[in-house]
Amino acid sequence: MRRPRIAVLAAAVLTACVLAAAATPAAAGAEAGPGQALVRVAHFSPDASYVDVYMVSLNRRQLFPNVFYKSVSAYWAVAAGPFTYEVRAAGATPESRPVIQVKGNLAAGKAYTVAAVGRRDRLQGVLLRDDMAPAAPGKAKVRFLDAAYDLPSVDIAVADGPVLGSRVAFPEPTGYRQLASGSYRVEVRRAGADAVLVKGTVAVKPGTVTSVALLGGAGEPRELYAFSDAAGSRSAPAGGIRTGAGGTAPSSR
Repeated sequence: MRRPRIAVLAAAVLTACVLAAAATPAAAGAEAGPGQALVRVAHFSPDASYVDVYMVSLNRRQLFPNVFYKSVSAYWAVAAGPFTYEVRAAGATPESRPVIQVKGNLAAGKAYTVAAVGRRDRLQGVLLRDDMAPAAPGKAKVRFLDAAYDLPSVDIAVADGPVLGSRVAFPEPTGYRQLASGSYRVEVRRAGADAVLVKGTVAVKPGTVTSVALLGGAGEPRELYAFSDAAGSRSAPAGGIRTGAGGTAPSSR
């Protein structure tokens, strides 16, 4: 399977910033305006206690404070074009030197997720392009992100069913796969072997687009954590920072 290109930059920890000329929250059903892209932030570092997320404009104003592990924000509309995601220690001033910086170029009308992943002393930033286009009738789209930094390369598959991602390695995503709506028992196996490292249940509804992160390590349980990219045709998820379980049943060995 051809893996999508991602932007990754290693560093230490802890606060996220997005550089753009202006930003406004995107409500459910909203689309990026002319010359805009949609961006959201996620915190998947298991031993990074919390991060402060900033949207950096001319005055470097704070966007989200105190983003905890397994938090995913709403989408925000930002100017398309050059983009910088920065991470600073919690409580640091917005003008201080960032410990993570990921740069990219946002295409107008597209959606992206920037995520902090990895161990606290080796934190990385990942820029992912989200596919908001609707699935085929009666289908849903699902992709997986390997954010479990201390596992070997893995195969991700439906139990007694198709492989959804082969030889996926931290911190890479799979491509999107279309699945019939329903509930699936998903296994994360050591690449090329039958040994199951993590298993969980992923439920999807028709017309939805879902990302599932493989999380854990540093004392946190291994789990599959699902969060919505889109709920229906070209619809961005609503709300602010989301925390808590992601609708899967975690289990590890």
